[in-house]
Amino acid sequence: MIKNQPYMNLLKYLLCSLAMISLSAAAQYRTADPADENDPDAPRFWEETQVKIPTAPPSKDLKPFYVSPNTPLTFAIDANSIAFGKDDVIRYVIVITSPAGAKQVTYEGIRCETHEWRLYATMQKDDQWVKTPNSRWQAVRSNSYNRYHSALIQDAFCENSIPRRSAKEIIPFLKP
Repeated sequence: MIKNQPYMNLLKYLLCSLAMISLSAAAQYRTADPADENDPDAPRFWEETQVKIPTAPPSKDLKPFYVSPNTPLTFAIDANSIAFGKDDVIRYVIVITSPAGAKQVTYEGIRCETHEWRLYATMQKDDQWVKTPNSRWQAVRSNSYNRYHSALIQDAFCENSIPRRSAKEIIPFLKP
């Protein structure tokens, strides 16, 4: 038994911190049976929140970021579109521009915990968003030609497997 008061206070602090982390980590996870929600041993599954597709084109506040010396494309995130879901998914609008000036604008999400990404919608030439049918989560590959998802995970959106918590925290990491 620990009798030294400073060690007891430290132990209490650590236990409280661990409990808070456990509660926040479980926030996006649900039990199959709602009656088991308070059972720490009940099996849990991750549940994605309802996703709202943008209705407007990207703002003028585009933040370019570096991807690789191997790609001729340029990449920029619409800073105003960065959103943080209760499911720990970071959602954003990205603008990809070719050397000839052609643009591709998409609405996507990244899960830091699993290093996955998902395409939700693509903006058409008439500035209308079209939801992506049969969209699913895909593993991020760091060795692909246009590895921008990997660059976002490694350099800006995630700290190891933990998502950053605000656009203000992410934007300084988006460097051209």
